[in-house]
Order: sequence, then structure tokens, then C-alpha cells
Amino acid sequence: MTGRQRACPNCAAIAGRDDRCCESCGAALSEIRRAAIPTQPDRDEVVLDGVALITDRGLERLHNEDAAAAGILIVGGEPPSAIAVAVCDGVSTSSDAHTAAAAASKAGVAAMLAALAASRKPRSAVLAGLADAAEAAAAAGDGVDPSDAPSCTYTAAALALTPEGAVQITVGNVGDSRVYWLPEPPAPAQRLTVDDTLAQELIACGAEANSEAVHAGVHALTRWLGADSEAEPWSESSVRTITTAGPGSLLLCTDGLWNYLPEGDDIARFCTGTDATAAARALVEHALQAGGQDNVTVVVVPIAIALSSEKPQNYLRSGRGEL
Repeated sequence: MTGRQRACPNCAAIAGRDDRCCESCGAALSEIRRAAIPTQPDRDEVVLDGVALITDRGLERLHNEDAAAAGILIVGGEPPSAIAVAVCDGVSTSSDAHTAAAAASKAGVAAMLAALAASRKPRSAVLAGLADAAEAAAAAGDGVDPSDAPSCTYTAAALALTPEGAVQITVGNVGDSRVYWLPEPPAPAQRLTVDDTLAQELIACGAEANSEAVHAGVHALTRWLGADSEAEPWSESSVRTITTAGPGSLLLCTDGLWNYLPEGDDIARFCTGTDATAAARALVEHALQAGGQDNVTVVVVPIAIALSSEKPQNYLRSGRGEL
């Protein structure tokens, strides 16, 4: 048996290392690992093979209406072939907003993993996640007056290795939760999402970013998920793909964090030279010390690239040092 082959655990037939199903018996040859928060109301955290997820109620909110989920697809043993993550922020003006956030984050990740397992590209996976998350958020309001139905923001990312050994990252969002790409210095941080807010629309129309009107519309959502939203409340500009050129971290967060750290370079200071869990905890703690006026949720996905003389070999760092 070569390094590109393995035995099916169900029938022992020889399969290619990248095969997702056994040709002899049809058994699945891929493994999916998942995690979702919160499972506890005030603060919850979990680490899924190096991907750190933390949510905190904050200091002023009575309830935590944020949610996050992550999943890892493994084909042929370590390292993982793909990762899917999502962060949702319940809209506080709607009833039971946490139900929409929890449903959308889980459904979005499940759809992305299914698409990635079927060998579809990250962009297709993110679009599938958006569609299923929208349906799940709308269903959370079954039996409720649509004008008061639970609703939420939705921000997600799908990561997969390219044949050349790079890491392709596709992000998609509805609302004002964000994704930042934080490459290791000296490369600058990038915000990969555009807020669906009145402030952003005013800026797009030429308003000064520091104007009073823009500041007033920072948290006025123009798009969201829920029974009272459009069936497809996203556009082509809601989905973006980049390919990594070096190591770094991908960070997803709700506005409970970026209210205090809106610039990617400021966030990157907490993620440079430390592991994902320590970085996520430090960011949440900073938000709390800065006021903690809202729920705060942070997901950190560490990415590293080891260069060899032949071609780049990519992997996602975990607590064990590699994945």
C-alpha cells in the first residue's frame, strides 16, 4: 500500500487517500468533527482541533444572543481537508433572537461541510451555507408574527487546501458581524467583509466616514436573516475569496468585539505570537474591560504554511502543534 492509498475501515478494500467514499462498499471515508456555542448562557468556550470559539454575555446585556459553530472535514486522516466556521449575532430588537442565531450558525456550518465533503469549492460551500442558514433562521420564527420573529446576522468562512498547497478562504456575510485575515507581520491585516448597515451605505454614497450621520447608522442593519428578511438577503459582493500567501489567523467576531477594536491591525496585536485560545480569550477580555456593552463572540482559526524545496505544504495549527 502506497502513501496515497488506505484501507476502507468497513470492508478493508484499498482506496485512494483522497477518496471520500469506498468504491467497493460505498462507506464514507471522511470524518467530520463539529462544535457549537453557547451551551451555557453567560460564557462558553470550546477548542476544536486548534480552532478556538468563545462567547460571553458581556456586562450590560441580560442574555447572550450570540452563537457560533465550527466543523472540520478530514479525508484520509490528518491533516484536515477543509474547515467551516460561522458566527451569528441575534438582533436584539426581535424576540428570542438567540434561537435564530443558534439555528443559523449550526445550519450554515452543516451545509458548508456537506458541500466541501462533496468536493465542491469553498465559494459554493459558503453560498450553500448562506441558503441553509437563511432557512434555519426563518424557521426559528415559525408561529411568530413575522414583524417580531427572531432574526440574526450571519458571517461565515470556508477554508480548503488548493492543489498547489495554498489555503483558499471564502467568506460570506449578512449583517455586521465581521471576518478579518490577520497575516503574520509585517503583512497588514485585512477586513474581508463589508457591513450591511446604513453607515456603510452612506459611505458608499460618498459620506465622510467620521460624519455624524455615518456614526448614527453604524448599527442600523440593512440586511439580516429571519422570517421578516428577504428570501436571499445577500449579493455577489457578500461573498469574497482570498488565497493565503503566508501564515496567520482568520478571525470571525460579532460587534461586541469590533465596537472596541474596529481595525484589523489592532486585533492582530492580540493574535501574533500566541495560540488561538489565548488570543480569543485576550480579545474577549479586552472587550469586557473596555465596557462590555454587548454580547461578544470570537472565533480564531490559526493557519500556518511550511515551505519545502518542492512545494508549499499547508496545515492548520492546533494545540498539538500541527493538524
